[in-house]
Amino acid sequence: MVQKSKSEDINKNCVAARENSERRRAIFDQTFQFIGLTQANGILIEVDQITLNFCGLTREEVINRPFWEAPLWQNSKETRAKLQQAIASAAAGETVRYEEDVLSAGDTIATINLSIKPIKAEGGQVILLIIEGQDITERKQALSEIHELKAELEQRVVEPILQVEAFNHQQEELIQREREALRQVEIYADIFKSMQFGLIVWRLEDPNDITSFRLVTSNPAANRQTGVSLENKIGKRITECFPHMFPEQQEFLELYVKVATSGVGIDQCEMYYGDESVPDSFFSVKVFPLPDRCIGIAFDNVTHNKQAEISLQKRAEELTLVNTVLAQTTALLRKRNEELDQFAYVTSHDLKAPLRAITNLSEWIEEDLLDQLPEENQHQMHLLRGRVHRMEALINGLLEFSRVGRVQTPSVMVNVSILLNEVIDSLAPPPTFTIEVEPQMPTFMTKQLALQQVFSNLISNAIQHHTRLDGHIKISIQDRGKHYEFSVTDDGPGIAPDYHDKIFAIFQTLEARDRKESTGIGLAIVKKIVEIEAGTITLESDVGLGSTFRFTWLKQPHD
Repeated sequence: MVQKSKSEDINKNCVAARENSERRRAIFDQTFQFIGLTQANGILIEVDQITLNFCGLTREEVINRPFWEAPLWQNSKETRAKLQQAIASAAAGETVRYEEDVLSAGDTIATINLSIKPIKAEGGQVILLIIEGQDITERKQALSEIHELKAELEQRVVEPILQVEAFNHQQEELIQREREALRQVEIYADIFKSMQFGLIVWRLEDPNDITSFRLVTSNPAANRQTGVSLENKIGKRITECFPHMFPEQQEFLELYVKVATSGVGIDQCEMYYGDESVPDSFFSVKVFPLPDRCIGIAFDNVTHNKQAEISLQKRAEELTLVNTVLAQTTALLRKRNEELDQFAYVTSHDLKAPLRAITNLSEWIEEDLLDQLPEENQHQMHLLRGRVHRMEALINGLLEFSRVGRVQTPSVMVNVSILLNEVIDSLAPPPTFTIEVEPQMPTFMTKQLALQQVFSNLISNAIQHHTRLDGHIKISIQDRGKHYEFSVTDDGPGIAPDYHDKIFAIFQTLEARDRKESTGIGLAIVKKIVEIEAGTITLESDVGLGSTFRFTWLKQPHD
């Protein structure tokens, strides 16, 4: 009877164990992620059907065997060693989580998010390990594609900005070269016209015809000394310009032909010339070759020491020519400024469109994944949108920087106290922040928008980069003769002297953009505006001692 009772108990226990195993397997098979159960030493005692399907295995191939020997982990020795170490840590009472690439059915590589949790007995001893895994291959690929797209779009944003900068630089260089060329032309024209000796340039058309020299140009001294208005005879033959020169001066015409054809000049000789307007005079002559069978003839009247007076009319013509050139240059600059404005507008529009697409895409991904997106990935999405907003602010800042000085604004009567109150109100500083405006601020004629931009950027920087919510800013003024000197002082963290010059350069920031959003353009715009308005800006600061920005502003607007 005792033996029969024991046998019945054993049968009952076996039935119960089998039922527990079946219930446990049923629970495992209903899960939506990988799940398995091992002994503390890593011997697998239960696994869900999803894992078996994922690996393309049967239960008999993995049950009662070390979990790291399953084909799932056979893609590398490092993968198996890492799993063994994780099981050992869990057996010691630690919960382990990490991502790993594993070998799935069909010998394909998949990425799973793995966690191993210890199950302890009442005495605290680890008796079982629960192994859970989630296939994150598609999510990881999606994040990778997002990162690649972000990098590509950032590159597409940076390249046009660099092109804008290069275009601006090229335009500035071209304008500078044009101005320099104009100055050179003016200098040479002044020299040519101011020479006290005559200068005439001829071109030989036919080497076999000594009278085929045609007038190219001459200077005023040549007109005076010869008594001939040569400026009205450009293109005429030499015998038409000086009808009395041939045949009396035939030997000199032959010399001119020799110089034009041989390229060898004549240092000095003497010749005479006279007609109805000029009595016979002797001239000291130098003949030198020029390209394209041209010659230059420099001569001085050695008969008369008295030089003819210069005609006011010629000077007026010179000034008219200079004014014409300047008007043409101004029109060209105006046209290029219009082209630059159009280029900047189109570029900013084309750049902002993909940025908005990135923002919408990231929001849609978050909405589609709902609670499936881990907190870390949600944070990355927020970082992505933050960088998109930063890039959009950078584009707007660059446009504003490029327009400074090119868009003319009229001067109006400005009450600085009212202007500062409007600026402070628009910036909306924290209620605990104190901004003190010194009394008796001036009212004067100036460019309101330009002065407002300077104050807005300086006050905004003082608020944004302050380390406390109870900061203090003081705005004061000093009379400096032709200028007002305005000061914006704060009690913030201060700026080391090594950075005093760098902060006025475009794109320069003192803090990482991940910690403090900033385009690095604000102070560059301030400096450009102040200098265009014939002022200067300086910084007095040191670490821990706050900062004072001082800038001068003309009391009377300049042209």
